[in-house]
Amino acid sequence: MEKLKQSMGGFVGTFVALSTILGSGMMILPGMSYHRLDTAAWQPWAIAALSVIPLLYCYAWLGRRHPAASGVAHYAEVALGKPVGRTSGMLAALALVTGIPATAITGGFYLAEFSGIGVLAWVFPLLVLVGATFVAAAGASFSGRLQVGLILALFALILATAVAAIGEHGPRPPALEVPGIGALGSVLTAVYVAFTGWETVAFTFEEHKRSDLIPRIFAASYVIVITLYGLLLLGLFAAVDSGEDALESAPLLVLADRAFGDLGRPAAAVLVVACITANVCASVLALSRLVFGMARSGFLPAALSRVRAHDRNPITAVVAVGCVLTVIAVLGAMDLFPFEFLFILSGGVYFVLYGVGAAAFTRLASGPSRIAVGAVCAVVVVGVTVIAGPSMWLSWAVFAVTLLVVVLVARFSRRAAVATPAADDPTPALRETTREKT
Repeated sequence: MEKLKQSMGGFVGTFVALSTILGSGMMILPGMSYHRLDTAAWQPWAIAALSVIPLLYCYAWLGRRHPAASGVAHYAEVALGKPVGRTSGMLAALALVTGIPATAITGGFYLAEFSGIGVLAWVFPLLVLVGATFVAAAGASFSGRLQVGLILALFALILATAVAAIGEHGPRPPALEVPGIGALGSVLTAVYVAFTGWETVAFTFEEHKRSDLIPRIFAASYVIVITLYGLLLLGLFAAVDSGEDALESAPLLVLADRAFGDLGRPAAAVLVVACITANVCASVLALSRLVFGMARSGFLPAALSRVRAHDRNPITAVVAVGCVLTVIAVLGAMDLFPFEFLFILSGGVYFVLYGVGAAAFTRLASGPSRIAVGAVCAVVVVGVTVIAGPSMWLSWAVFAVTLLVVVLVARFSRRAAVATPAADDPTPALRETTREKT
């Protein structure tokens, strides 16, 4: 069985996690939520941030003890059976295949808004996805080093922008009134995209040198992510009116403009390009590992499990992933389907996979933590599903339908294999000869 090379340390692993998380969730969702809920926008972010803590614990535990390229698909298969594992892998691929192009398109919208050149809305997604494919083809070590530099620059620019905006315009307190359940639920489903990425990072765990550092990587990246999201929301509250339409497409450009004037917008454009590039590079790397792992397990064509000899990089999976994502991004940028639908579908499916990971943890762990964490996860999953409303219910329906199809196809395949003997199997001929002699 093909194995990936263990080349990633804890420091690079933390920045790969940050690259995977800090993408479109930071670029567009703070503005979208503020535009729709005004200063009550912090509420869906707080719900999402708190609710993922026990689920992250589950994934950190699973990653430390079961590092595998197929991530949640492997955990689910070991704990809950092959049909659930295959379903989880397919839905994880669906979430990434919709989420990565949405992130790239977000970058295109930002650049088009900044420059006034509308063609960048689809040219940038094409360029960044092709570039990310080449980066992933170069290997995990090269990709990780690139992401360290991009995320450090991103962190510095976001911190400076948010602090300057608050200092220039003064803080504005968040609203305590709870918005309507429908509005809160739809925003909450989209906001979950901003708290996804840790389950995606799990697809790179097979390449970590020390799996015992995975819980620390999760903890450090969570604290940094929460800090940055909080600063962005407070900066928007202070400096931008919630009625501005640009909040739906380029909120960081508006925030930088209010914080630094004309000098802020070019810096914000560089920030956006760096963030989107880092996120897409990390996500393409992770998706290629998922595809490799599923192919190795027999869920996808075996050709996708081939690795390059000198660095153990699954180059066939990398190229296949890059081609599919590029096509979807171009179609999405051309408005052939609703752009926001990509975020909602991706966020909902990611949350379902958090629930699957929690169920796998409950089956595989032992001791008092298993019962306590499992119970908290169950409350979180049910509670958030109810609050989020139809958009989240749709994601669970997609999981149920996919699982049913996987089970039916598996049963049909087994029956067909039993009913149709192999061409080189002599058993039927021997039976017929025996009947004739008798």
